[in-house]
Amino acid sequence: MALGKDGKRGRSWLVLALVASLAVNAFFGGALVMEFLRFRHVGDEPGARATRMELRWFKDRLSPEALGQIEASLAPLRPDILARVERLRKLRAELGALVAAPQPDRAAIDANLREIRIEVGAMQEQIQSKTFDAVLALPQAERTPLATPGANAGN
Repeated sequence: MALGKDGKRGRSWLVLALVASLAVNAFFGGALVMEFLRFRHVGDEPGARATRMELRWFKDRLSPEALGQIEASLAPLRPDILARVERLRKLRAELGALVAAPQPDRAAIDANLREIRIEVGAMQEQIQSKTFDAVLALPQAERTPLATPGANAGN
């Protein structure tokens, strides 16, 4: 039985769909792996990422000693940050239950999201305040490089 034009066309569409499916799966699989590698560090404890995000702005712009001083100034916040991270986990678990309900309550979802935003904002304010207290305690000569944009200025 010879394949006519319709048989070849059908097979080429099948091959094209298979290749497109493989490409999409490879893309999303790669994105997931990169996301995992970028945000998960071996030995990370809860809250470490929040402080690391704030300090990333200073990388390559302050000396390692200055960064060490700033990190040391954040150490007393650790218990509070851990408590905030735990509260955020609970709020997100509650949000999941609210969203998965057979009849989702939009007002309750919005209230939960508001609580999450408040908690994230409070944690960010606490970390930023302590960070910049430490930055301002550095000698002026050490702070001068912060006036020029660095490679991480957008972070």
